[in-house]
Amino acid sequence: MTRQARTSPVATRIAALIEATAYKREDFKNKIQSHLTGAIVEFYKARLAKKNGQTRWVAHWKGEVKQLVEYRLVAEVLHPIRGFKGRRKAHEEAVTEMKECDRIYRTYAMTTLMKDCKLTKLKQSLDDGDTEAFWRYVEGVADSALKSAG
Repeated sequence: MTRQARTSPVATRIAALIEATAYKREDFKNKIQSHLTGAIVEFYKARLAKKNGQTRWVAHWKGEVKQLVEYRLVAEVLHPIRGFKGRRKAHEEAVTEMKECDRIYRTYAMTTLMKDCKLTKLKQSLDDGDTEAFWRYVEGVADSALKSAG
């Protein structure tokens, strides 16, 4: 007599829960962009502060960037997906859309730093090197997670 393989009720419930919480393509991109928006603003504030001699909060802002990129972004990249297979392509689309808004992130970081540090003018501003450094960092972290996700 052969025994049929049965799925346990617990395994069935877990599978249903994973399916229910899996991201659709737009949700995946939105989650990626949400964490990266916070990260780029914190990164820019840290860079601007350092360039302008306002170093009190630089370590804190760098810690925020690390949390948003190395933990939260990675968690989103590894989260289950449904309805699409191109996880890497969706991630790249999300990043491309963000890069198109870079001026907004720079302006917000500058305005926030000036307000928080009670400055009327900045001696130095952000440049393309700052932007490139951020995206190199993100790409390195995201690439490792994307490779792990398959």
